[in-house]
Amino acid sequence: MTTEENLKNAFSGESQASIRYRVFAEIAKEKGLKNLARVFEAFSYSEFIHAKNHLKNIRGGELDDPIAALDEAIKGETYEVEEMYPKFYEEAIAEKKKKAATSFRWAMEAEKEHAEIYRQLRVLVESGRDKAFDQKIYVCPTCGYIFVGEAPEVCPLCSVSRETFRVF
Repeated sequence: MTTEENLKNAFSGESQASIRYRVFAEIAKEKGLKNLARVFEAFSYSEFIHAKNHLKNIRGGELDDPIAALDEAIKGETYEVEEMYPKFYEEAIAEKKKKAATSFRWAMEAEKEHAEIYRQLRVLVESGRDKAFDQKIYVCPTCGYIFVGEAPEVCPLCSVSRETFRVF
């Protein structure tokens, strides 16, 4: 393997570990294990730092172009919506893996919103109007669907009450 391949593999592994530890921290919090949750959160952040450093090396330097970041985000979200999740969903249905199919469908629907918001932000950032996007963003903790501005009483995708939404 080359260093470039090793960096990509390390980035992938560290990224997954960071998310996995965030999930573990959430579980520990739910069980009332504050110190364990804190350790998982700290280690998740550490793994994030590793992933960021590997990404910088993959890219050959700093990650400092917001327009390029938005373009990459739009491309990634569009790929997930148009190619990845439809294929994953169909395969899960064919294999009668209902929970996996639901997970893929929920992610695909949320990714549609992500792509659209990124497109809107690209226009605003490029024209120096980032401050114009000052609305609250609500995220459903069950399916990941997002709402900008006002959240509905229940999530239209999974029917969870808005009281559980996380606000950004």
